[in-house]
Amino acid sequence: MKIYLDIVLLENFIMNYIIIFSTALISKAKVNHLKIGMASLVAGLYSILNYVWNLGNLESLLIKFLISVLIILIGFDSYKIKTILKQLILFYLVSFTFGGISFMLLFLVNPANIVFENGLLVGSYPMKVTIFGGILGFIIIACVSYIIKDRLRTKSMLCDLEIFYKGNYQKLKTMIDTGNLLKEPISQTDVIIVEKNSLRGMIADEILDNIDNIIQGKWLDSKEDIYSYKFKVIPFSSLGNENGLLIRF
Repeated sequence: MKIYLDIVLLENFIMNYIIIFSTALISKAKVNHLKIGMASLVAGLYSILNYVWNLGNLESLLIKFLISVLIILIGFDSYKIKTILKQLILFYLVSFTFGGISFMLLFLVNPANIVFENGLLVGSYPMKVTIFGGILGFIIIACVSYIIKDRLRTKSMLCDLEIFYKGNYQKLKTMIDTGNLLKEPISQTDVIIVEKNSLRGMIADEILDNIDNIIQGKWLDSKEDIYSYKFKVIPFSSLGNENGLLIRF
C-alpha cells in the first residue's frame, strides 16, 4: 500500500486543528488561529515521525505526553500550571471523543483499505470523511459542553433562603442575582426581592393583598397594625418602570 506523507500530514493537520480549536472554546481560552495552526502542524509532523521511527510503546507514550504539553503551550497563552493541566485534560477528552467518531466513520466507509501500521492509522479513504468526522465531533463536544455548563450554572445560581420575622419562619428556594444592585437608600444594605405570595404566613394576607394601595398611601384603615411591621419604601427602576417603589421590611 502506498502512503503519501503529504496527505497524512494534511489530514492530521485538519483533525488536530479542529481538536485544538474545540479545546480552546471549551476551556474559554483566547483563540489565536495562527498559534492553533502551528500547534496542529507540530502534531501532524509528530504523527509522521512516529510512523517512520516506529518507537516502542513506553517511549511512544512518553513522547506523546510531551508533544501534548508542547501543543498546549504553543496553541494557548497558558503560563500557569493549573491552567495548563486543565487544558491538557480537556485536550485528551476531546481527542478521545474525536478518535471514537473517526474510527466509526472510517470503518463504515471502507474497512478493507484501512490498516494500522507503526501506531498510525493509514489507508485510502476520502478526505471528506476526515473533515466530516471533525465537524461531527465538534458539534457533539459543543452540545455536551453547553448542557453540562448550563446545568452547573443553574445549580450554582440556586440557594436556600431562611427568613425569620416577627416570630415566623419561612424557607424559600431562591436564585442568586449577581446583577441586582438594589440597596436600601438610607442604610445602603443589599435588598433581597421575593414574591409577595412567598411571604404568606409571615405577613397578614390583608396587607399583602393591598401592597400597591399601601405604597400609594390609599389604604391605612386595617385591623392589622401596619405600623408594627416597620415598613420602608425603596425606590427602584427597571425596564418599563423607571419610578417604581418596593415595600421593605
